[in-house]
Amino acid sequence: MNMNDMRSVERIVNSHAAKIAAQNVQVHYGASQAIRDVSIDILDRTVTAFIGPSGCGKSTFLRCLNRMNDTIPTCRIEGLIRLDGEDIYDRRVDPVTLRAKVGMVFQKPNPFPKSIYDNVAYGPRIHGLVQGKAELDEVVEQSLRKAALWNEVKDRLSAPGTGLSGGQQQRLCIARAVATGPEVLLMDEPCSALDPIATAQVEELIDELRANFSVVIVTHSMQQAARVSQKTAFFHLGNLVEYGDTAQIFTTPQDSRTESYITGRIG
Repeated sequence: MNMNDMRSVERIVNSHAAKIAAQNVQVHYGASQAIRDVSIDILDRTVTAFIGPSGCGKSTFLRCLNRMNDTIPTCRIEGLIRLDGEDIYDRRVDPVTLRAKVGMVFQKPNPFPKSIYDNVAYGPRIHGLVQGKAELDEVVEQSLRKAALWNEVKDRLSAPGTGLSGGQQQRLCIARAVATGPEVLLMDEPCSALDPIATAQVEELIDELRANFSVVIVTHSMQQAARVSQKTAFFHLGNLVEYGDTAQIFTTPQDSRTESYITGRIG
């Protein structure tokens, strides 16, 4: 058995091992503290939902996981975040390379003003992940298939991505994110701008994606968290209050603040 085969076997055996491990993470925007002492293990091949009231820190913490907060001059991050055991804030880590491994899908669909094909091909091109047109064609097709979009767009790949419906645009953004071969997908309220039918399609897709990725989703919808996730983390006032199996969090929460949020008394 060669080294790649051994890694594949190890990945299957450890399919529910921690993919991302965060320890004592604190985030400040200038003098204001947004995240307080958060520690969490995010599992591989699992959908983890971050829930909590608006402004509780869930999106801020999500953006720590691929160093998107680096783009905010006043932001300061303390603590340790490891991806597969490696400190992602180590000076030797290139944030651009990290974001190819930890893809992100945002709240509103944001396709580039390019063709459907070029939207998906953009990441593999800039990261030098493909050799030649045939290989790029294969990556584009497979990424669109993973995003359950191929059959809808295969005959109009040269059409602008901005011409798709809202739900199709969000699935195009998911295809764009998976095209670089990431290991983790971060989704920041990916369905909040979509209608119920498109939301159901994206939720079904999220369930399929966890076969190959660790998926972390921030959602304002507790119903969505209950439908799509296996693990749920409840944030409140910058603190990680409770983290556990989704069914347990929603039926027998251990913290009174979680129970108050689930039952609608706070939020």
